[in-house]
Amino acid sequence: MPAHPAADLTHGDRSSIELPEVLVVGSGLFGLSTALHLARAGRRVTVVDEGTPASGTTAAGAGFVGLWAAGYAWYWNESERDLEQYGIDFYRELADTADIGFRDRGNVWLSVSDEGYRDHILPFDRHPLKPAGARLLTPEEVAEVVPGVSAAAVTGGFLHPGGIQISAPDAALALAAEVARAGVRFENCTPVASVLVEDGAAVGVRTSAGAELRAGQVVLASGSWTNALLAPLGRTLPFARVLASRLTTEPFGLGQIPTLMLPELDGLWVREHRGGLTYGHGGGYEALGSAETRADRRPQRTDLVDAMRAQLAPVLAALIPSGGDYADTAEWTQGIVSMTADRRFIAGPVPEAAGLWVVAGDNESGVTHGPGLGRLVADLVTGAQPVAGDPALYRPDRFDGVDYDTADEAAVRAAMPARREVDAVR
Repeated sequence: MPAHPAADLTHGDRSSIELPEVLVVGSGLFGLSTALHLARAGRRVTVVDEGTPASGTTAAGAGFVGLWAAGYAWYWNESERDLEQYGIDFYRELADTADIGFRDRGNVWLSVSDEGYRDHILPFDRHPLKPAGARLLTPEEVAEVVPGVSAAAVTGGFLHPGGIQISAPDAALALAAEVARAGVRFENCTPVASVLVEDGAAVGVRTSAGAELRAGQVVLASGSWTNALLAPLGRTLPFARVLASRLTTEPFGLGQIPTLMLPELDGLWVREHRGGLTYGHGGGYEALGSAETRADRRPQRTDLVDAMRAQLAPVLAALIPSGGDYADTAEWTQGIVSMTADRRFIAGPVPEAAGLWVVAGDNESGVTHGPGLGRLVADLVTGAQPVAGDPALYRPDRFDGVDYDTADEAAVRAAMPARREVDAVR
């Protein structure tokens, strides 16, 4: 992976530095996007992270981006669709200045049975948010649109032409470099222990080493670790933390193809990656259990990887026969995603402290929605009219008064709506 300037930023002479107007905790896609949009709005910003940019969950991102609200995620609406389009446009612009593995190939949903076609493919064609150019595909048309896919392995498909692919870690490092060019300072390898609150307002953070980093406002973009910072304030966000896995094959000469989504096969997704494939499905996921369970920054659950590899090898061999022995040629990576009780993101003010904001709850789609959510939070912090997304849908306090314990991750998982509409109807 090429080096990016943001990975090795130095701090310089602290005595000559003005206090930041905003301190962003976390340098994944959520934090970096928030910092960039704040800087573009004229704010002095510092980003602090226990590691270096894009070294946590973002580095495990699968990197496919699309209009998921237009048929795939039935519980989302125009607000998420607008955030998704913002992300697509954002990455197109970023790709003009850096190599982020950008692919402009669209997304194709596939079925492997007549029932799957009825339940998962036909609803796309009836969806009110169906984008321009979207269309149903016969098996033969699938093979034309997706070179390498066997028409005999599918019963049909649906094309969203506007979807894109990126390398999530490369895009985040390129974004970090853009953030640095915008004048944002980085405090890397600096774990944050707590939020500083004085007279009811957030005034900075205290690091694990005991140092105080002060600012006019604080944005928590700490992913699955956010609740550890909010707990002393009496606020718990309803997260169900889930370990997610993906596999990557050796290159075998595959050209660029759309991202493939097969909902009936436990959410299987497949995309091209440097001439090979990267892929995953529900077999590579595992809930962490309870709030007391530690979330590793870089998980190493090889048992999940081995099980998913064994499950998917025959499926992929039938779908894309030219890929060789899928059981033996895969590398892997894992990260921790945060699912919310209503599958919507959390972005907005924390009621317990003035000037404290949060952007979290990626719902396994942080790469797609990160740019738009960063812009949304920056607009809220600066008092600007949000250009994408409805802030009322993402308020952190919207779960107050619910009839389940938001600190109980099992209860949060039980409250979540079904992933697919057909399952919810049943």
